Amino acid sequence: MLMKIFPHGTGEGDKPSRYLVRPDYPGRDTAPPQVLRGDPAMTRALVDSIERRWKFTSGVLSWHPDEKISEAQEEEVMDAFERVAFAGQEADQRNILWVRHTHAGHHELHFLIPRLELSSGKDFNACPPGWQKDFAVFRDLFNWREGWARPDDPARARDELPKKADLFKARMAWVRLEFPNALK
Repeated sequence: MLMKIFPHGTGEGDKPSRYLVRPDYPGRDTAPPQVLRGDPAMTRALVDSIERRWKFTSGVLSWHPDEKISEAQEEEVMDAFERVAFAGQEADQRNILWVRHTHAGHHELHFLIPRLELSSGKDFNACPPGWQKDFAVFRDLFNWREGWARPDDPARARDELPKKADLFKARMAWVRLEFPNALK
């Protein structure tokens, strides 16, 4: 299992929440997203209620294509993630949206968290700078216990990293799909 936090977190809640649940996104016609926990409309409304620049944290837990993740494992992983992300908070003090994606040929659990502690309305960042050290233990516990592919496994290291030009081409292809009139 790999955990990634996305670099965006500003703007309205419609974009990230819509991306997570859109069934018409390329490849999702045969494997539509499934909301596992949370309410997309509530999460979107909470993000939109925040008047600060940074409004949400989003990311993904992703598994190797050969790994089959059961619903019981999903529940356990989400519970453990939430214990780390929301340490010391009760369920009524936080909001998180969990959505399963399988359209890319592997299992993914996407999450969207409004940067808001609900009872006080104060800023709360579930994955602040340096988040890796807190979540590495969570990730490693499951990877070792379940025998899942580890991102730090030397046997999985690549001889070459993808070239920036290849990444740029991939991003531009996505922009053309998502915003067909933007590049005209």
